[in-house]
Amino acid sequence: MKKYLSLLFIILSFQLEAQNAKILDSISFYGMIRVQIGLFDNKIQLQENSPRIGTDLNRTIDDQWSVYGKIEMGLHFIDGVNFNNDANSTAEFVSSPLVRSDFLFPRLIYIGMQHKKWGSLSVGKQWGVYYDIGAYTDNFSLFGGSAHGIYAGGTDGGWKGTGRADNAIQYRNRWGAFQVGIQTQLFGDTESYGISGQYDLNKNLTIGTAYNSVKIPPKIQEFIEGIESNSSNFLAGIKYNDGNYYGAATFSINDDAIAKKDAASVIAAPTNGYEVSLGYIPNNRWSFEGGLNIIDSREADLLDNNNYQLVHYILGTNYFITPKTRLYLVGRYSRSDYAQIKDTYNVLALGFRYNFDYGKKFN
Repeated sequence: MKKYLSLLFIILSFQLEAQNAKILDSISFYGMIRVQIGLFDNKIQLQENSPRIGTDLNRTIDDQWSVYGKIEMGLHFIDGVNFNNDANSTAEFVSSPLVRSDFLFPRLIYIGMQHKKWGSLSVGKQWGVYYDIGAYTDNFSLFGGSAHGIYAGGTDGGWKGTGRADNAIQYRNRWGAFQVGIQTQLFGDTESYGISGQYDLNKNLTIGTAYNSVKIPPKIQEFIEGIESNSSNFLAGIKYNDGNYYGAATFSINDDAIAKKDAASVIAAPTNGYEVSLGYIPNNRWSFEGGLNIIDSREADLLDNNNYQLVHYILGTNYFITPKTRLYLVGRYSRSDYAQIKDTYNVLALGFRYNFDYGKKFN
């Protein structure tokens, strides 16, 4: 943890240096704090909901080229069950939801360069191109993002490249209404590849698809029953947003959703995933959200002729005290078999969220 604190201190000190010499064109320090009271399994518990802090850095080289970077750290300051997949870290592979995480852990750390015509190239820990489409429906105040293998094995998806990809190299570009992302992960003894494409049908409606393939290391093959030497995920989606109404649907075909078979066994089962996200913002005080996550396994052999299944129905509302401060009430009804225990709970959560963003431009 000390090395991450030191890294944040060095980056933030750029602002002081920039008073005398222009190092950056802009720097912003941002964060999000979310805490909640959760009711589940006849319990009431104080919980956190994926809090984080971060900084964005930008430097314009000339009228065509620019460089940029981001450091975003997750925070853990309240022990409790984590119901937000986005809060997972790289280290939490099929872990108990009550395992204590580090106070500070890396979510995103990358640098990149961009050309107005030729696109951008970035390296580091960053959201994978697979998530370009996964993000269509992974946008609830709490819950969601469970059906498409994004957060593989209860982690942040970094090892597989589907979530916050580790050791990733990405190329991105846009040509009019079409945009593309290409990714590889180079670990030395294994690698992964991913690609995404999106097309804007009009200013409100977008369709997209993504594919990710990873070579599974032998040590993981030994640990997980049923996983193959290569694993792939295919994802397609559509989203609509006009400022007041939001709607999105995504569908995935996954070689292996990873789950616990029992206290001593971990399995990988081929699945289909379905997610729907709906939102309505009638005014600047209220917003409403609802949707579902469904996983259906395509084989039952690994579970003694029983199917691994996850079904979540989600419904919630937000009340905005200010544009960056809100209260939220969100519930989840679960109908799941052979899922991790935290995914089987029916949950009701009342929470508080505060966003902040302090930016500075240097002339």
